[in-house]
Amino acid sequence: MQFIPTLQLDVMNEIGNMGAGHAATALSLLMGRKVDMAVPETKFLSIEAGCAELSREGEVGVGVEVGLSGSIDGLTLLTVDEDGALHLLLAFGDMLAGQGLDDALAQSALMEIGNIVTGSFLTAITDFLGESSYALPPRFIHDYFDAFVCNVVVAGCRNVDGLLVFKTELKVDDRCVSSDLAFLPSQEAFGLIMNKILSAGGMS
Repeated sequence: MQFIPTLQLDVMNEIGNMGAGHAATALSLLMGRKVDMAVPETKFLSIEAGCAELSREGEVGVGVEVGLSGSIDGLTLLTVDEDGALHLLLAFGDMLAGQGLDDALAQSALMEIGNIVTGSFLTAITDFLGESSYALPPRFIHDYFDAFVCNVVVAGCRNVDGLLVFKTELKVDDRCVSSDLAFLPSQEAFGLIMNKILSAGGMS
């Protein structure tokens, strides 16, 4: 597997925190309440290690898969456990009162959260690169982590041998919801990102 030096991971983590700041602002507007988001850690993992990192054995969770097109193509997968997803739905107040994870309105709300998080991270990355890209319509997944994570990761890691995982924390109503954002760029997009970081010598 390709090795990423600490400098590049530090830069990606800084970019991730910029994206988290954008996402928190947009989610606060969407939910009508204060939302904070941070990226305490970014990891570059092999496909096998990535599947293990994102999976939670025997647990059911929610995933929002978003395809990417443009200079930075590939896909993202945002995952959160069921309790975290239900807490995010409660943050919408009366709008989603009584809605469960299998209800269309709840799924639409969670897909919008996935769209916002992906779009915010993508904006941070493309701003750094001076490139353009956009998110495609999301896909909602509600299943055992073991059942869907590796299928998405393996399908997304075509011609690349690893993926970036942003460990994220969403704070809504004083409760922290831990989630993972897997970023699976194409081989060309990954090379573009790494070359830019090397040429820039990091971020000031």
